Amino acid sequence: MQTATLYIRVSTDEQAQKGYSQQSQRERLEKFCFANKIQILQIVYEDHSAKTFNRPEWSKLFLSLSRSRVNRPDFILFSRWDRFSRNAADAYSMIERLKKMNIETKAIDQPLNLAIPENKIMLAIYLATSEVENDRRSLNVRQGMRKAKQEGRYICHAPIGYINITLIDGKKCIIPKEPEATFIKNIFIELANGYHSTRFIYNEAIENGFKCSLNNFWLMIRNPIYYGKIVVPAYEQENRYLVNGLHEKLISEDVFKQVQQVLNNNAKPQRRTKTNNQLPLRGLLTCPLCFKNLTGSASKGRNTYYHYYHCTNGCKFRVRADSMDELVLKELKQLIPGEFYLSLFHVVLQRVYNKHFGEASNTQSQIFKSIERTFERLNKAKELLLTGEIDNDDYFAIKADCEYKINCIGTSLNNAAFMISKAEKIIAEAMHKFSNISLTYQQFETTYKRKIIDLLTDKRILCDDKNFHILFTDAVKFIYNLEHENSDTITEIQAISDSNSVEEFVYSKESEEIIKFESNNNRSIESRNAQNIIFFLESFAELVIHS
Repeated sequence: MQTATLYIRVSTDEQAQKGYSQQSQRERLEKFCFANKIQILQIVYEDHSAKTFNRPEWSKLFLSLSRSRVNRPDFILFSRWDRFSRNAADAYSMIERLKKMNIETKAIDQPLNLAIPENKIMLAIYLATSEVENDRRSLNVRQGMRKAKQEGRYICHAPIGYINITLIDGKKCIIPKEPEATFIKNIFIELANGYHSTRFIYNEAIENGFKCSLNNFWLMIRNPIYYGKIVVPAYEQENRYLVNGLHEKLISEDVFKQVQQVLNNNAKPQRRTKTNNQLPLRGLLTCPLCFKNLTGSASKGRNTYYHYYHCTNGCKFRVRADSMDELVLKELKQLIPGEFYLSLFHVVLQRVYNKHFGEASNTQSQIFKSIERTFERLNKAKELLLTGEIDNDDYFAIKADCEYKINCIGTSLNNAAFMISKAEKIIAEAMHKFSNISLTYQQFETTYKRKIIDLLTDKRILCDDKNFHILFTDAVKFIYNLEHENSDTITEIQAISDSNSVEEFVYSKESEEIIKFESNNNRSIESRNAQNIIFFLESFAELVIHS
């Protein structure tokens, strides 16, 4: 008695079509074997595409046939040739390989006797028709996906921070998924600020519960979908381009471009100033003899190393690092802001914080409105069901969609509330750092110590054992009510620094308040200096928020 292996293949998109179900194929194949007195050795079920023969079950079958001649079937039976393959070249090759094993392939619904040469024409038609059908289907899918992208709809697997949903009209789209969406917002904001390296920000996010591999993280921070754009890939004569997406963006375009600039700059080799915890002022001190920047190094004593700031190029000036650090700290302890500038800094701090994280409060109000709209939609669906305008299936579909949205909204609401509570703590800590700059300076690591000195001074500190001057900016002198120095040395160095100042500023309401306050205290101030004060407060707020 002849033997056969039944091969039953159904790809995912064909399972619902009539005549393609696994049960239907099996019944027809078993009837054929019964009618032709063929013994069934094995039934193989496949749910993979026939585009190639790299299919899990077929690979197992072919491997077992190749390794053993025992119990090889006489036939491999399938219902139609498109169940066997949708690639003509691969099909011919596989037929020949099976033929060398004395195994014949047969399609019971499209029978062919391949011993007759003319039947090979029909085989070619069957195989080519299947391949053309598959190619046409693939082309239609690609064109449909491209058309969807051109319309701003993202229908592929959702990127990190989004989830795929299907709307009532059957169209697919993506919506933000919490808490990943908030993680991604904060990651982009931290990258844009440039205070930490990309790897540091990634590790910090992972420690806080963000789930993402490093490779996907790099792809994520380069993906324009997060600022509302969708990439339409190059096709034929058209180049790759971006379109506005219909999905909700997580960040602004300005933030995304700023991140790309930071990443591109980090990719270039840069010469960095070496930082030493024992020499935080290296490069910031000015030699009193030649007015060049001092470097720093350690000298070996009897039992330990002693660090010095010193000049170069033949200049013999040097000073102990620890004594100079104490002098700087002593000067910083004198910086105590008045009530007016404390309240003004609080206003500026709120503005800076809201620029980066303030969407939480706006999001909370938007979430409440979204909840109201969702419940209104659900109530409307109930009314339509009662009046008979929609059937039960439509109502339950709407209800399921509303319940899903409410669950997503609930997560977003909890996250927004958490961000608002976190804001109070961050702002309180920032206010304390502004009120106690000397303590803040002591607690900061070397990198942030240097940034504080950059903000407070004209990047020059004139040092001498007998004469010590921190050249504070005019903005700092006004904020902390310091007297203006008039020495020739300071005037000379001040002029060097002022040449790099911003020359035009926008007149604002806050600058008017500063001018009014200073005039009431018998101190004249120009609008340019008032804007310098606002710029200092904003820069200090940025520094302490992200420290």
